[in-house]
Amino acid sequence: MISNLSHFVGERNDSEILYDTSFGYMFEYLCGCEHHLLAKGPQTIHYLQELGKIMADNGTPEDIMPENNSSIPSVYTYLGQFIDHDITARTDRETDFSKITPVQDIQPKKPEEVIANLRNGRRPHLDLDSVFGEGPSFNSSYTAEADDLYHNSNLELFLNDKPGYVDLRRYKIENNEGENKKAIYRAKIADARNDENLIVSQLHSAFIKTFNKISQALEPNLSNEETYCRARQLTRWAYQYIVLNDYLKQVCLPGVVSNVLYNGPFFYKTSAPFMPLEFSVAGFRFGHAMIRPFYNLNNGTQKTIMELLGPSMGNLLDGSTGELKPGNVVHWSNFAKLNGETPKNVARKISPFIAKGLFNLSSVGEPAPPSVLASLSQRNLLRGYLLGIPSGQAVARAMRVEPMKHKELVEGLNEEQKCVMYDSGFTARTPLWYYVLQEAKVQSDGNSLGYIGSMLVAETLIGLIKGDFNSYLNNMNHSAVSENGITMPGASQPIKNISDLLKYAGVPL
Repeated sequence: MISNLSHFVGERNDSEILYDTSFGYMFEYLCGCEHHLLAKGPQTIHYLQELGKIMADNGTPEDIMPENNSSIPSVYTYLGQFIDHDITARTDRETDFSKITPVQDIQPKKPEEVIANLRNGRRPHLDLDSVFGEGPSFNSSYTAEADDLYHNSNLELFLNDKPGYVDLRRYKIENNEGENKKAIYRAKIADARNDENLIVSQLHSAFIKTFNKISQALEPNLSNEETYCRARQLTRWAYQYIVLNDYLKQVCLPGVVSNVLYNGPFFYKTSAPFMPLEFSVAGFRFGHAMIRPFYNLNNGTQKTIMELLGPSMGNLLDGSTGELKPGNVVHWSNFAKLNGETPKNVARKISPFIAKGLFNLSSVGEPAPPSVLASLSQRNLLRGYLLGIPSGQAVARAMRVEPMKHKELVEGLNEEQKCVMYDSGFTARTPLWYYVLQEAKVQSDGNSLGYIGSMLVAETLIGLIKGDFNSYLNNMNHSAVSENGITMPGASQPIKNISDLLKYAGVPL
């Protein structure tokens, strides 16, 4: 289980990651040609840092900058982060192989070196191992790491679940209280990254509650082991159905999603599933732009993004009990479209502007680390350079489409951004992450990804599910599976979107 890894800078422990699977390139042949990559050298490194510095969405509760709001409900921002944690780990780590500090020492890696040395700590399946871990042992003669997640009596997952209230089960870290220290109450879950911010933590709780509700609604004559296996299968299938038929159609061009669903991926090979770096290091990081600078958690509580980070170490919990304060429980009607009503929190437009709070991701309460590690935007740009990710133009040509023109790549940017883009030469060879964000702005006004971004994301996620023999797509003859969703025990209609799952789970709405 991942109990220590974090997107904050201070904590990491790669040795604890459960899986060891392959990263690779969707367009490996591009990586061996210099003209398909960003130019090498200190000038490129300098301008990547400069570009990262000026990508700030400066919205505040006093000046919400409504022109930056999209039509996408904010639940999809955090469902995207949840998906990312389920299928990838390590691309954002400072390891001996992938260090981006000191900045002046960065040397882009050869693709064969990256493939051989950078390993994924997750399986390339949407199988909810971030919730279930490796599963319980089913046997009293040995112990699995994940046994701590389950009740011995019925194999349901632990959850702090009360009427109108839900939170992850937490435990106190001993010897952490001092003159300037608060007690830390760490969540006992399979992937600690899902407790890095309150909203994804509450979404993780919703998946636990879904599994537990299914377990309780299944036939009483089943053994605990049979109940566990069937409930996990149904929870996974509902999750996979939501990813393909709800999430993707919210964030990608619908025509691209439909084409890949019906005809299969063209560029991503599903015969031996792997995690494409163009997706994990660039394309799927579009979700960072969707993060709002602040959120209404419920009818009475508003928090900035920085106030939501690190629930176990911040002021979101009751210091004496370690439980989430009731006023900080998420009411999902503020995030998801329930009963046809647009929620208060809509995602920010997908564009080259990132919530300013994400420019200082030092551990909560810790001194700021070197700026390129603290800044999410600089980190993303420099990591793509280090790992030899092809330029946006190279990927566009590989997909047989005309790359965006120079004027399109600076459309809607402020003067400072335009200067950096022109002076750096990034309008000719654009970092793929930035290209995906600007393409979304130009082609979809930030309300979805553009064509290249949609292809990278849809091909990868659909490819992962098509390549999994246990996925719902490969079990369409099962009585619980239909074109219209996944049928759950005790439900009046199939689950077909994230709002249906939240309602079924019974989390606060």
